[in-house]
Amino acid sequence: MVSPYIQDIRDWKIREMVTDFLESKFMFEKSIAAEKDISFSLLKKLCDMLFEIKENHHLIFRKIVDPKKRTFEIAQKFTPKEEQINFMNTVGLLFHKVMVARELKYVMDYYQEDSKDYQETKASLSRNLDRIRVLYDEGIHVLLNMLKLHVNNIHLISYFLENASFCSELFNMDLEALISIISKEDGLESAYLLAAQFYSENGWLEKSEVMCKKALAINPQNTVARSLLASLSKN
Repeated sequence: MVSPYIQDIRDWKIREMVTDFLESKFMFEKSIAAEKDISFSLLKKLCDMLFEIKENHHLIFRKIVDPKKRTFEIAQKFTPKEEQINFMNTVGLLFHKVMVARELKYVMDYYQEDSKDYQETKASLSRNLDRIRVLYDEGIHVLLNMLKLHVNNIHLISYFLENASFCSELFNMDLEALISIISKEDGLESAYLLAAQFYSENGWLEKSEVMCKKALAINPQNTVARSLLASLSKN
């Protein structure tokens, strides 16, 4: 039995896990692409974000007690499925690799560049960063598989719609294909309308208006979107 509290927060916590993963991946890739030494502070930030994903996962899913026997703790939480376990394992590996890289960078900051210890540490850091890059790339595919278990999570749908370019770039997919994975709605028009209604019900009227206009840009004859937009204008 899952506690009412865990049921209530699950969709929001899934969104937090997904956004932390995507944003940490973006931060890492941006730093590497700049062809500068990755900073200790950035690695520390990535550690914090990955640790937060682990904490959120353990908050809503039962922990594995025995991986070989596939037994879980006794708790009023959801039992994770294979895709969710795979995502958590990827995040766990990333967390430990980033933590090692963070400590290597810390050591480098206190050695002379021409010392033997500095060069050995630098080589170790480079290997770790390469592994982190691979894990983040693999993690995107693992994440996509996990997302299929969370169809119609409005918190995820609204995040992807609000951050269309960012998400499309990281997943290397166009927005419509991405939304089709997490929504039972038929196409972007319906997804925009779903988000508009969600925002309206929760008092985020400006966001609701934006989503209504995006739906109407696709189909100006959408009567539901037109009606909702009219009511928003009155408010």
